[in-house]
Amino acid sequence: MKHKKFLRCTFFCLLLSVSSCFSLGHYFPSKLSWIKKSQTTKSDVKLVLGEPHAVGSSGGTVTWTYSFYEYNVLNQTYHKELRFYWNEDTTVKHYSFNSSFPQDRRSLEFHSQSLQRTQGHPL
Repeated sequence: MKHKKFLRCTFFCLLLSVSSCFSLGHYFPSKLSWIKKSQTTKSDVKLVLGEPHAVGSSGGTVTWTYSFYEYNVLNQTYHKELRFYWNEDTTVKHYSFNSSFPQDRRSLEFHSQSLQRTQGHPL
């Protein structure tokens, strides 16, 4: 009887640990060098990323948002968001990218430090 109880408990713990990790949104690459202001179009973005997770408006400017969330009950939760602001001619006016994924944070911090050095700003 104890053996069955132990097996049930082990199975339940295994099931809980497997189901404790899930994602929301569609994964998208963090490399954004393909995006060019006033050149990249809505069609280009849809071709690469698909339909946006959300659409909106910022001060009258149409916005598209792509989001990806990775939830893990036992560890830290990560997310990233890419938001496009569109010109009236459907080209990218501006975009912003935020991420809490460790590899993205390292890459963005390195890029920021490189820019500061080339512009003569002390770290």
